[in-house]
Amino acid sequence: MKNVNRLYDGAECLAGGKQFHVAHVITRAAEEEAAKFLILVDAIRCPRQPADIFARQLQRFNSHLAKGLYARAYNYRVSTGQELQGYIDLDRPEYYLDGPNGVDWIFRNDIVSGREAALYVDYERHDTGNLWTDPSRFEDMMFGLAEPEAVSVARSLHGVGFASASALATVAEVWRSKKIGGSTRWHDLFDMNVETLATLNQRDQAAEQPDKVYQHIYNRWQFPLYNLDLSPIPVDRDSLRAARESWAPEGSY
Repeated sequence: MKNVNRLYDGAECLAGGKQFHVAHVITRAAEEEAAKFLILVDAIRCPRQPADIFARQLQRFNSHLAKGLYARAYNYRVSTGQELQGYIDLDRPEYYLDGPNGVDWIFRNDIVSGREAALYVDYERHDTGNLWTDPSRFEDMMFGLAEPEAVSVARSLHGVGFASASALATVAEVWRSKKIGGSTRWHDLFDMNVETLATLNQRDQAAEQPDKVYQHIYNRWQFPLYNLDLSPIPVDRDSLRAARESWAPEGSY
């Protein structure tokens, strides 16, 4: 979290100087670091049996796709864990069709390719040939700076004191005995968020924070993702080409 704060504070300084592309890159780095914090907090919430779920959760710490999905998951407001999985599934395919007609071109996974496109000059293969791409092409589309929700929630959790060993032990005690699945509803999760902070306060493990920080955690601390599938969905590019070739505008014959 120290690194999250350093990075995002630096991004704000750069945005203030209208260096929006570099501010965007550093914000993405802060968001990825915040996702790592949230992955580890979910590892604390995760039951230890079955052991493979806990092991899979820890492996996400080193996966760019999993970290990106964690960051996006905190942008969603959902009613159930199953609904959250549905939103996450939209960002899991390795390749997808898009363009003016929705099928014009084949793109790589948006989370993985978007991360690289903002950082690196690259040499890409296209249907019409190969070409160099430069992150500067995004500069005209960038202005201002908005704190990513994953960064905001991670900062709130950290500010309350979630990084201490005693607080994490309490989080584990509150959460690991609960069964969280696709049918778990948001109001049940909200109640558990409230219970977590109330227990931390009762044990003098929570740092004093403004009420808005507590409200932010109540309302925005997301469903645990340890039971959700964050793996890439394999996609055959030939099948996408076939779908593109067979596409016809609605109403055409």
